[in-house]
Amino acid sequence: MKILVWMSGIILGVAICVSVANVSAQTTAATSSARSADCAEVAGALPANCVIDISKMNPAGLLVDKYSYMTQPYSFYYFHHMDRLGFRTDWVRKGSDTYPLKEPTKQFSLRYALRGGNYSLDDYFRRNFVTGFLVLHDDQIVVEKYFHGADQNSRFVSQSVGKSIVSILVGAAVSDGAIKSVDDPVVKYLPYLSNSGYRDITIKNLLEMSSGVDYSEDYTDPKSGAALIGAALLTGDPTFKDFAASIGSTATKPGTQFNYQSVNTQVLGLLLERVTGKRLNQCAEEKLWKKVGAQSDAFFYGSEKQPDTCAFACFNATVRDYARVGLMMLRGGMLGGKRVVSTQWAHDSTTPDAPYLTPKPGGPEGGYGYAYQWWIPPGNDGAFEAEGIYGQCIYADPTKHVVIVQTSAWTEPVSPALFQEQQVLLERIAAEVAQ
Repeated sequence: MKILVWMSGIILGVAICVSVANVSAQTTAATSSARSADCAEVAGALPANCVIDISKMNPAGLLVDKYSYMTQPYSFYYFHHMDRLGFRTDWVRKGSDTYPLKEPTKQFSLRYALRGGNYSLDDYFRRNFVTGFLVLHDDQIVVEKYFHGADQNSRFVSQSVGKSIVSILVGAAVSDGAIKSVDDPVVKYLPYLSNSGYRDITIKNLLEMSSGVDYSEDYTDPKSGAALIGAALLTGDPTFKDFAASIGSTATKPGTQFNYQSVNTQVLGLLLERVTGKRLNQCAEEKLWKKVGAQSDAFFYGSEKQPDTCAFACFNATVRDYARVGLMMLRGGMLGGKRVVSTQWAHDSTTPDAPYLTPKPGGPEGGYGYAYQWWIPPGNDGAFEAEGIYGQCIYADPTKHVVIVQTSAWTEPVSPALFQEQQVLLERIAAEVAQ
């Protein structure tokens, strides 16, 4: 998810107040005229005007056309039913052991003032088109809510939250010795990229989005790199390998400038499959899913015609299992006595190591920093986030022992107003829960 410049000054004009009220810790629906176009299942059947036929979609219009599973009202349903679109699903199976989370024990409510209005937490869920929301304090679930026909067993598409999943798998490959060093050139492992813009780029450049390749992440431009890689996801033409090989270079020297580009994560996925000799879903199953004690199977999706696994945006899992991933990273790469990545990798993944990656007021990405496929918000508490378009998020604050997961179906890929509201709310929830 690209955080744009107009998100700087993120907390201006927002005030939050917290109170405990008689509000259920879990709900499955919200009544609002704003949700009249909801495409949730009714008695097991999806309304005919909510069904998407992916063969009739414009591949390059995945993020901009009205007829797309990425847009409302279709997204209300498909963002937690991606396996019902006719895609290939590459499953990530859970292990025999589930890491236990404690059920909610208290009622929690929150009110906040924003731009002259005063809203409840339930108002926030409606205003931000939330589909799933969970607050975790250590192993204790504080809040868990679902909307638009979703429930605890629903698997939500993560969008670019999946990039952080890929980063974890890279860390596991480094620990295993499959990748010798993140300073290795990409072409050491993917020689077919030797004539592309990736010929002089390291794995670390990919992780930090500082490759300098010629690729645009403009979600509104149907001719951008983001549109073309989305079209490849839908049609299989070109393969992701060929798409990466077609990317050229620019005058920007690798490792000198941040530029968020989904294709970099796709190259990391291709590299992982090359060095491990396994499909990406198999890597995720062995190195992450079984180790964090996931309670449900997960999956990657993509066209039946696309031979390569989608690494940049296509991972699907339950909200509780996303929370387990955040908890593992918050605890330095280990959960339930099982190590997923090294303590050093967990630190490096969430700690910017160059001036152009460090959070700063008025910076080019709304003041946010970046590390190994994780966003770093301004502040000194060590918080980090996985972010995806349309309002997907894993927020982790190690000092407060809080993880917050949000899945949503925003009206557009990136919304400065909704993102501002989201970020202030998450930080204040974390502060209140930690008291």
